[in-house]
Amino acid sequence: MQTMTLSQTCVMAILQAIAVVIFIFIVVPLTTFAERKVLGYLQDRLGATRIAGSRNGLTGFLNRGMWKMGKVPFLSIVRGLPMFIGDIIKLLVKEDIIPDKADRAIFIIAPALSMVASVVVFAAISFYPGALFTFPRCVPVIGGLPFTGFITNMNVGLLFILGIASVGVYGIVLGAWSSNSKFPLLGGLRSAAQIVSYEVPLTLSLMVPVVLSGSLNFNEMTRMVATQMPIWAVPLLFVGFFVYFTCGFAETNRMPFDMPEAENELVAGFHTEYSGMKFGFFYLAEYINMIVVAALASAFFLGGPFLLPFGLQSFVPATWPLIGGPNVIWFLLKIFFLLFTFIWVRGTIPRYRYDQIMAIAWKYLIPFTLVDVALAAVVRFTMA
Repeated sequence: MQTMTLSQTCVMAILQAIAVVIFIFIVVPLTTFAERKVLGYLQDRLGATRIAGSRNGLTGFLNRGMWKMGKVPFLSIVRGLPMFIGDIIKLLVKEDIIPDKADRAIFIIAPALSMVASVVVFAAISFYPGALFTFPRCVPVIGGLPFTGFITNMNVGLLFILGIASVGVYGIVLGAWSSNSKFPLLGGLRSAAQIVSYEVPLTLSLMVPVVLSGSLNFNEMTRMVATQMPIWAVPLLFVGFFVYFTCGFAETNRMPFDMPEAENELVAGFHTEYSGMKFGFFYLAEYINMIVVAALASAFFLGGPFLLPFGLQSFVPATWPLIGGPNVIWFLLKIFFLLFTFIWVRGTIPRYRYDQIMAIAWKYLIPFTLVDVALAAVVRFTMA
């Protein structure tokens, strides 16, 4: 492999960071649009298929276009997309209001803190263990260099992810406190208690693949858990995935764990006083965190870029085409399926009471994961 100079390393890191950001800001809008469509089908309703405005001009053109899209079998799937685009424009141009008695500096910083923490996590996430392609020799500076499926390959990748992800709760709590309003404050306190509670079983569940693989490196852990596990490790990984994904719903404040944003009693929760793109940052952070949860679940439990989940890939010969080795398509498909599951659960399961949410974490999930980690240690000992 060609040794990179400092300038080549910097240029390559910038390009990979740009690629990841582009991926995020393509998947997040598509996820929000898919959420409207899936919930519409689940609840047997059309959803937003009109834009408020005159029948003439741009809004009239878009309304007529959406009506015609509904009559074409394939185009009917994306009916309502102009409405979604209008919502994005509305967020960008909407008036930015700051309450008079709010702590102005913290009020402004809080949504950016949540947004940045959710994006920076992707620095350690590996979409593919090797090179996706090689730049042609004619390309200046980086010609002949491989474009890898990850930004960094750090030895403590999981610790970096957990450390940065935990910073996001500060944005929620500070945003709620700085609003100087009772409803955001109650939502922020709920969020702090909920996230702190569910971070314990979430971290313990991730210890299962760590113990089984003996590594904190993202690439190494994914490869070993997918291809080098004995058959008796499969149920341990399945239980770990179930606990982790359940905690992922609570960490992202998604239904049925959306108590910090409970509209019935808290208006909108911790972001009640936010408008414009400050609200948009909280909104984006939630959906980016959903992608993070789906990516980690895919990598550490579902085989990542390998086809089969829970270590079953070890029973597939590596020489088999397409399914024997890693492929970034499998990783992305698993992420999209888990994002669909987030939406599916929202339209299916009602919200828990707050005491039930706390009881699930402390009475059930933590004991389950402690037993799971202990059994994983036994399996690791038999593999040594």
